[in-house]
Amino acid sequence: MPLKLPDLLSGFRRKPAADAAPPVEQAPAPIPSQQDTTAPGRLDRLNRWLTLAANLGVLLGLIMLIVEVRQNAALSRAAMEQQKNDVLAEIEFYIAKPEISEVWIKSIRHPEDLTEPELRTMDGILVALMLQWDHRFQMESAGLASRADARQHVLNSAPYYFGSRFAKHWWSLQAPGWEGTPMMEVAGPIVEGLDENFLVTYLDKLKLPPKGPPAEIVPSNPEATE
Repeated sequence: MPLKLPDLLSGFRRKPAADAAPPVEQAPAPIPSQQDTTAPGRLDRLNRWLTLAANLGVLLGLIMLIVEVRQNAALSRAAMEQQKNDVLAEIEFYIAKPEISEVWIKSIRHPEDLTEPELRTMDGILVALMLQWDHRFQMESAGLASRADARQHVLNSAPYYFGSRFAKHWWSLQAPGWEGTPMMEVAGPIVEGLDENFLVTYLDKLKLPPKGPPAEIVPSNPEATE
């Protein structure tokens, strides 16, 4: 049976809205949990702890460096002190030689009678002593000794080397070459203030008086001997 035109067109019409697929409802956004809100705070605290640990590491490194530097300075000071003592011991051993001792004593008691070779011998001894003092001032420049330490060392040793008329005369000839140095600032006034008869008196005091006869023992109670 032939279809009528209205019936044919009705077949191509849109389906009712009831036949359409239902719209998809969007799910609600998830509510952030408590763990998510606290994560940034924990990360911040962790960063602070890491920064603190790094700073402590730097501080400990500096402390260890300071301790090491001080230990090295102490070792250097001990080595230079020993070197200073060694130089002074060598000077003493040299003066103690019999032929040199004669020249040394002659410079103290009869300086006018020194020969030119003997003058050269004395010149070398006193130059060596000045260089030993200068070694002490070099320690001061390096920060291994104080000016007071250097002054005390010169004060202790000066009388036993420059406490004579010849040695003080020799010092006056060397002074212009050391002008403006710690040597003249510290040692100059000390040497100039020394007694030129100090070594003569010192040598005399070293001598023991001749041993006399034993003293007679007197009893405390004379009547006890009768």
